Amino acid sequence: MTTAKYSGAEIAKLLFDALPRHWDGMQCVQELKLADYNWRQMEWIGWWFEYKAKEILSALGAMPGSAFGSVKFDCFLDGVWDFKSHPQGTKTWAYLNDEDAVDECLKQHHHLGWLIAVGDAEYDLSGMFKQWHDALKGKPSAYVVEGKAIGRRSRRRKSAFKLQAIIWVEFRSGTELQDAIRAGWMCAGMQQGQRNSNGAARKPKYGFSLPRWRSYRGPLKGGQYPC
Repeated sequence: MTTAKYSGAEIAKLLFDALPRHWDGMQCVQELKLADYNWRQMEWIGWWFEYKAKEILSALGAMPGSAFGSVKFDCFLDGVWDFKSHPQGTKTWAYLNDEDAVDECLKQHHHLGWLIAVGDAEYDLSGMFKQWHDALKGKPSAYVVEGKAIGRRSRRRKSAFKLQAIIWVEFRSGTELQDAIRAGWMCAGMQQGQRNSNGAARKPKYGFSLPRWRSYRGPLKGGQYPC
């Protein structure tokens, strides 16, 4: 096995040092809009982190990741990487990627890692951020119109994010991934049985538990920066 030019630890440090600690929702959405990069999405924290991480790592020679079906991983830099975010104090489990795509990536590339921006979210308690974002988007989507008609509850928006650390988790085989599932800090079958806004069934995803990962005392496939 060749030695990676950029390890997960080095990539996490590069990203953490290059990114601001405070992410203002309006500023981040405006930047995404200028780049025409998923700026309409309500979960702007993950999309902005993905956009900035690709921008930062492209200077190191990072290329777009491989595609498996409808799933395209974010980055290839001495291995396949995908970028996620996880506000602390919300859900125990963070969604990762489609199980089939992950399994196939590990078979073909013998590497898949996640770089996860972890921090504290500020919430839009007044509703001003949602109003601003809705006005920026203009005409509501069919999904939003339907939601209003049937009384679907609108999720609380995040208006800012304070970056605390970047976690990296990586695997080189399906066996390593299954070991992590048995250890309890990874899981399978997330969102199984759920449906998308168009009614199509969602494919099951792997999940990652930050609290379980931090409390696990066995061998870990990853780390965090700052430690």
